[in-house]
Amino acid sequence: MAAKRANLANALDDVTPPPAALARAVTQSEPPAKAASIPSREGTALVGAHLPTHYAKAMKRLAVDVEKSQRDLFEEALQMLFVRYGVKV
Repeated sequence: MAAKRANLANALDDVTPPPAALARAVTQSEPPAKAASIPSREGTALVGAHLPTHYAKAMKRLAVDVEKSQRDLFEEALQMLFVRYGVKV
């Protein structure tokens, strides 16, 4: 007579904790830690838009040509826009 084959489901029952034990483990865990804020971003907000790729390429080239960061160029452009439309910042 052939040997009896092992049943995988029975083997897993031996090592898997009952659902109640899993529920206790989940409820007793600590809440996830909040990501540390980056000091240089405090007091700032992300201002962005999806624009055609040629704008991104031109901005990168301009930043290299005038030796300024893209952030500085965006800030300068927004200041000029606000002046043009009379928006006080």
